[in-house]
Amino acid sequence: MSEQISSVNPGPSPPDPSVDTLLDAALREGFERVKPLQLPNGRRFWLKRVERLSARMRLQKGNPDRAFAAERQGLHYLADHGLPVPEILREGDDYFLLPDAGPTLTQLVASKAETSPDQVQVAFAAAGKSLARLHHAGLSHGRPAPRDICWDGRLARFIDLERFSPARRSGFWQALDIIILTQSCFTLWPAEPDWLQAALQSYALNAPESAMERAGRLAGQLAWLTPLTRALLRFRPHSRELNAVRLTLAHLRR
Repeated sequence: MSEQISSVNPGPSPPDPSVDTLLDAALREGFERVKPLQLPNGRRFWLKRVERLSARMRLQKGNPDRAFAAERQGLHYLADHGLPVPEILREGDDYFLLPDAGPTLTQLVASKAETSPDQVQVAFAAAGKSLARLHHAGLSHGRPAPRDICWDGRLARFIDLERFSPARRSGFWQALDIIILTQSCFTLWPAEPDWLQAALQSYALNAPESAMERAGRLAGQLAWLTPLTRALLRFRPHSRELNAVRLTLAHLRR
């Protein structure tokens, strides 16, 4: 697996007129922020464009141009450093085109009727290893949630890098990545900890020294959230996010 990861980004793809034709047609069609494209030979791509928001939604979600620029910068930066992200094949002022990197971890779990349990375990382990590689490079992801990690049967690659910043290099940000990954998994699958554990075990085997200990210490520093979320659960007893806080902090402090 490590040999495969080291050659994630072999360099820019050569020009392909069929891809350009497909892209031009998609750009002329009605606006979709994220649009799947496919060539007759089965090759799949994703066209991503700047989100169009009303003034009210801009206040809630922030500036979409800034988020788009951050994601594009993150994809280029990580690809230039040989880290596991899809390569931007084409781009313009308000769009970029990515090759399909496989289903996300969330999609894999949702389709586990067609995906063997062993394959799901392998995918989560690959995600942990890819996150460890990112941290070994002195970087952090910003939001390594299962919906933002794709697996093509070979590699786990990161997408949706709107919260990535090359300036976030400290152990704190890397520990926060682990907390966010753990919290996301417990929110989605509180009764299925094996997938999360596969990711964390793989991460621990490949991560920088003491990385898991730092995550445990940060979880300990956040222990004050447990009684707070317990109080909030009286008003929102079915909140998956609130219930996941206790599970996350307890799991990482073990």
